[in-house]
Amino acid sequence: MRRGVLLFALFLLLTFWLACGGGSSSDTGNLRFVQGSPDAPTSDFVVDGQTEQTNMLYGNASAYISLKTGSRHAQVIPVNSPTSLLDDTVSMDSAVYQTLILTGPVAQLKPVLLTDAAASTATTPVKNVRVINISTQMGPADVYIVAPGVNLASATPVATNLSLGQNTDYQPITTGSGGNAGNFEVFMTVPGTRNAFLATGPLAITTTKNQTVVVEDAAGGGFSFTTLQDH
Repeated sequence: MRRGVLLFALFLLLTFWLACGGGSSSDTGNLRFVQGSPDAPTSDFVVDGQTEQTNMLYGNASAYISLKTGSRHAQVIPVNSPTSLLDDTVSMDSAVYQTLILTGPVAQLKPVLLTDAAASTATTPVKNVRVINISTQMGPADVYIVAPGVNLASATPVATNLSLGQNTDYQPITTGSGGNAGNFEVFMTVPGTRNAFLATGPLAITTTKNQTVVVEDAAGGGFSFTTLQDH
């Protein structure tokens, strides 16, 4: 009888432990959202019915949101309408960081999901920069990631014909030792030429995080960009 009571107690303890996530602190993933649709109305970002970010405009990005692993219900809902612009399922893996970007005009919306890599912590660290094109007006472009002042005539693009919603993947930039982070510059050019749609000017690479440069349409015409600090 005593043995049966002990086994039952152990069963209850195991059930409680599993219900609480098995005692693990890694049963969550992280998701960031970028509102990249230029004609979308002001919207909220909602996950599993919970509003995570409100009043998002074109080019706005949320912070990383910690979410339980598994399939999560992601929605982008206009502030003054119950009809979702985006109603999708995002798979969250343990300890993984992802960025969900809504691209395209409202009539042709397309979600893009990126996996964000962790930065190197080596003595002479290699940090990574990634460029994504969410401009609806630029069209395909060649992408250069170079040191400031470099003549593009002697440079090689890291990607060619980068279209709407496409990204370069992470490109390594070796930073200096002793906290000397260094700079880089991004050019978006007419394919096959060095004629620039966009030149970002010098951008600082941090010693602790990778970065994503989001190329977008500027409000007054032309093109702009937003730099996101990845985890």
